[in-house]
Amino acid sequence: MDTTGREIFVAYPGTLYSSRESYKKAYTSLQKGLAIKFLFAEERISSGHVLDKIEEMIQSTAFGIYDVSSWNPNVALEYGIARGIGAKAFIAFNPEKTELRDVPTDVRGYDRLQYTDFDELSDKVATLVTQELGRGPTPIDPLEADRRRLIRVIQEIRGRKLPSLPSCSASGSTMHNSCSGAAQQNSRLLGATRGMRYYPS
Repeated sequence: MDTTGREIFVAYPGTLYSSRESYKKAYTSLQKGLAIKFLFAEERISSGHVLDKIEEMIQSTAFGIYDVSSWNPNVALEYGIARGIGAKAFIAFNPEKTELRDVPTDVRGYDRLQYTDFDELSDKVATLVTQELGRGPTPIDPLEADRRRLIRVIQEIRGRKLPSLPSCSASGSTMHNSCSGAAQQNSRLLGATRGMRYYPS
């Protein structure tokens, strides 16, 4: 899946929830459907080298989502880096995990992805991605090229039975049925089912 220009940086407090994987799944479950990729900042910020890496990740992505729940200092620093270099940044926030007084007043007025569970977070992230990047390219049907090739063969060679036609690139009954369906939709049939021959429409 090509996600060029559709990568999104995510900073979150790793100790806020009992399961990091459950939290990350709220994001990663959207990747295939929206043709995107999330890059998670999970390294401990403890040296200039790591800070440089974080800045590079932020700059290379379309935008960032910064979960400031509990106002984690690492996430706050990453959010500050994004704002400082002019990168597009959005705040995620679980009010059940954060005392409002913990959030600095200069960011309280910003629009944010406010959620109370992972399903709600996932829904709001999907809405944001669609708003900022669109839904992405329409997935290509993996069988379409084979259908078109079979139709070309039928058009070139008249009156052949399906078993004698050149095989598709994949094997199995699903592929055979798909190719057969394409042949029937785009050709004129003559003969009994067992000895059915295909002619161009």
